[in-house]
Amino acid sequence: MKIDFREAKSIITKSNIPSIDFVINPYIGCQHGCIYCYAEFMIRFTGHKGDKWGQFLDIKTFDFDKIKPQKYVGKR
Repeated sequence: MKIDFREAKSIITKSNIPSIDFVINPYIGCQHGCIYCYAEFMIRFTGHKGDKWGQFLDIKTFDFDKIKPQKYVGKR
């Protein structure tokens, strides 16, 4: 298992999951590598060329002082 730290611009990410606009994910990768995992295709977006899904984990580091509160302008 290869574990690294990566500085992230944000830990909040826009999502394409229906009815979910944003997700919070402090990690890239996983430590399990389940054979039925739906997320294995994500390896192509990670920069881990040649690594196998389930063999790496990147822990996102983030400066929480950079968070700027924003007013929600969507529907409620």
